[in-house]
Amino acid sequence: MQSDSDGVTGFLRKLVANLQNTPLHPQWFAFFREERSLRQTCEGLAGVVLDVGCADGKPRRHLSGNVQYVGLDYYSTAKDWYATRPDIYADAQSLPFSDASVDHSLLLDVLEHLPYPDRCLAELSRAIKRGGSLTIQVPFLYPVHDAPLDFHRWTRFGLLQAAEKHGFRVTQEQAIGHPLETAALNANIALSKTVVNWAQQKNPLVLLGIFLPVLVPAINCLAWGLAALGRKDDLMPYAYRAVWIRD
Repeated sequence: MQSDSDGVTGFLRKLVANLQNTPLHPQWFAFFREERSLRQTCEGLAGVVLDVGCADGKPRRHLSGNVQYVGLDYYSTAKDWYATRPDIYADAQSLPFSDASVDHSLLLDVLEHLPYPDRCLAELSRAIKRGGSLTIQVPFLYPVHDAPLDFHRWTRFGLLQAAEKHGFRVTQEQAIGHPLETAALNANIALSKTVVNWAQQKNPLVLLGIFLPVLVPAINCLAWGLAALGRKDDLMPYAYRAVWIRD
């Protein structure tokens, strides 16, 4: 039976989810660049494109008609967490593909959730054809998510080392998030999570949540404006994205 606090929490989460592409959302910085990044990532890809940890398969709609898209996800993750149906159920650490059978692969916000990420990278190195690409994105300064399956964080230097170890050459890399944007993102997540906790605990401080619709967009807009006026700074990104080529 659902408690009142669970009902309130569920309502708040649904309400906020509808705002994810606006500055009203606590994680706006994590969402508003997503579609453009996917378009850029999928542009020019051809042949067999393997999307590891595909969830709802968002990249599919940005790929051209000459692409054979294969979405792969772990069974329990797809069934219990996302309620999605990938093309293939499999473990990213043991891919059901023959050697050099994949032209390109996507590994977007997945590697941090694998207990043995080196096994996944070794499998992708085996399955991707020479000259093929792996587009990888991982969080950096970002809260624990999808617990308890959140194991790792990498710097750009750690990613470079991992690429070299597994026979990839880094051709593109991007630190995502100016320090002010990263600070705003994490501050808004912290504020929102605190209000959710108060709601679950039936703490009267939850009434302070009425200020969130003002605080969140104010923090987002201020950080975005000041970051746009300042120079690019890779000190504290909230994520990294890179393109690796299989040598």
